[in-house]
Amino acid sequence: MKKMIAFGLLLLALPFLSPAQDPPIKSLTLDDVIAQALKNNLDLQIEMSNPEISQAILNKSRAIFIPTLTLDFSRGSNTTPSSSVFTGADVEKADASTLGFTLSQRLLIGGSVNVSLDNSRNSTNSRFSQINPRYGSQLKFDLNQPLLKNFGLTATKRGILIARNNRDKSLFALKQQVIDLIYSTEEAYWNLVYSHQNLEVKEKSLQLAKDLLKQNEIQVRVGVSAPMDILTAQAEVAARESEALQARSQIQTYEENLRRILNLSQMPETIVPKDKPEFRSLAADFNEFLQSALMKRPDIEQVRLELKSKNVDVRYYRNQTLPDLQLTASYYTKGLSGTPQDVDIILIADGSSNAGAIGGNLSDSLRDALKGLYDNYSIGLQLSIPVVGTSAKADLVQARLNLEQSLLTLKKTESIIYSEVKQVIMDLGTSAKIVEANRISRELADQKLAAEQKKLAVGLSTNYQVLQYQRDFANAQIAELRSLIDHSLTLSRADKVLGTTLEHYRIEFSDFLGGKK
Repeated sequence: MKKMIAFGLLLLALPFLSPAQDPPIKSLTLDDVIAQALKNNLDLQIEMSNPEISQAILNKSRAIFIPTLTLDFSRGSNTTPSSSVFTGADVEKADASTLGFTLSQRLLIGGSVNVSLDNSRNSTNSRFSQINPRYGSQLKFDLNQPLLKNFGLTATKRGILIARNNRDKSLFALKQQVIDLIYSTEEAYWNLVYSHQNLEVKEKSLQLAKDLLKQNEIQVRVGVSAPMDILTAQAEVAARESEALQARSQIQTYEENLRRILNLSQMPETIVPKDKPEFRSLAADFNEFLQSALMKRPDIEQVRLELKSKNVDVRYYRNQTLPDLQLTASYYTKGLSGTPQDVDIILIADGSSNAGAIGGNLSDSLRDALKGLYDNYSIGLQLSIPVVGTSAKADLVQARLNLEQSLLTLKKTESIIYSEVKQVIMDLGTSAKIVEANRISRELADQKLAAEQKKLAVGLSTNYQVLQYQRDFANAQIAELRSLIDHSLTLSRADKVLGTTLEHYRIEFSDFLGGKK
């Protein structure tokens, strides 16, 4: 009975006694992680909204040239007790209604045009009103045009020009963010590749040390070697186990860094890189590289756009220092109609009456106004000159200083690009030579280790020398691997310096604009 109970308890405990399962593995190529980064990176998603914000500001600035239609309507009644026999009624009552339309348009050269059409209807109970009800219409054109200050395209479109430059700057800033993100992803990916291969080298080196330890233990037991050889091998095994543990910790650090860039910190799978570093040469021509960098890099384009905005400010504030000379012009025609009334007292001096020429409704007065039967116009100039200096002069001084700063910033950026191109060309040549030197060093270290192991087998070498050659071989492997990784990152940095990262990966920048350019 006790055996059956124990057997049952063992069956219940089996699920808990089974070894822990390793987390699932997700193998990714460099292209895979770049695609994930461009899709999921939060910093990039934040930056992608800036061009849309800048476009909205530009649209708002352009709205100053949208015509404005204004509709006015009013209706009222006025009742007044009579105080004179000339009011024509004991209690005078007057009703009035107005309906007007005004179309306003801002001009490119700084002025504005208003076209208005006003209609009115007035009625009264006064016996002296010759036309009752009376309809009136007026068609009017008004022009207000600055001739000095605020005249011209720059004065009118300054806000639009600067908003457009800011929109374009936000596009180049987004492009720079994409390039920086791709480079950061490449750097994180290749560092993770290095950490995995570094662990492989460390584990192989550890296994070599363990194999040598077993060999020494056998030789000590048969009396061929001294016990000191076992201590030496054990110390080396412990040291290499420590190095392997550090390599495993480095994998976790680099993997978490890559997860952060990809915004996949909650992903349960372990990221294992698929690609291995391969040597790739790149023909470097300084003039060609420099021309590419000056034409394609987003950072210098942003500086150039800022310089354009500062130029706009200088032209605008120079205009603001001029006297304010305004041209005003107005042209309008009127129409009048209504129902003629017989009045008790004729107040017209010559006794004539134009009642017969007056139409009977609103359409008649509107017709006369549109035909231009009664022309009226006015034109004038108004000049305003400040007695003392104005703030516009101070604004102009500040704008010129800002322009000079932008010019210096452009020169500084060009100088930085010149230096970076020179440096990346030197780094490409140096990294290629280092890769070749480390390859030769690794091959020689491998040959030396193999020869020393043969010498140990016939008693012509010592454990210490073999362990040292093992360590030299491991270090040579790691140095070659590091130089390959560094060369790959130098190639990536060359694309970044030249502004050709998107071309290298065949990435369309328009894909990040949400269909808005």
